[in-house]
Amino acid sequence: MNQDQLLANWALQKTSRNHHVLSTAHEVEFEFKGRYGHPSSYAFVKLRAEPSAELNFSVAVEWPEEFNAEYALRIQHAVAEAVVDGLIASHNTNPYRGCHVRLIGFRWDSIGGSEAAVARATSKAIELLREQAHWVFSDGHYRVYESSTD
Repeated sequence: MNQDQLLANWALQKTSRNHHVLSTAHEVEFEFKGRYGHPSSYAFVKLRAEPSAELNFSVAVEWPEEFNAEYALRIQHAVAEAVVDGLIASHNTNPYRGCHVRLIGFRWDSIGGSEAAVARATSKAIELLREQAHWVFSDGHYRVYESSTD
């Protein structure tokens, strides 16, 4: 399997098995403060998660004025990646994918902020979401393998 096939298989496996579904809305936030003066030293995120049939992500914040459209998209993608890493790619056998995660709060330091700081803040917020929110276990729809006639 090449990289594309491996990733496609991974996604199919993670979305076709038992999983956790959020039962009630829950908000979490995390403020990352690294070493002062380090280029990746500050970010704040606040997330609201609501029950959903599948994992979704959206943004409901106004980005800082210094963000152009491209950089805002890069930050949005950094948050989205951390959401997937923390809910689906976590070491737990059964992913947490029954929720809609919305970014509802964001703070940034124009000197100490970075994509890395945002990803760290989001990862910690997602960790809190997994630990604090009320999740229920849902049976998955296991992948059906077609028999090969080779």
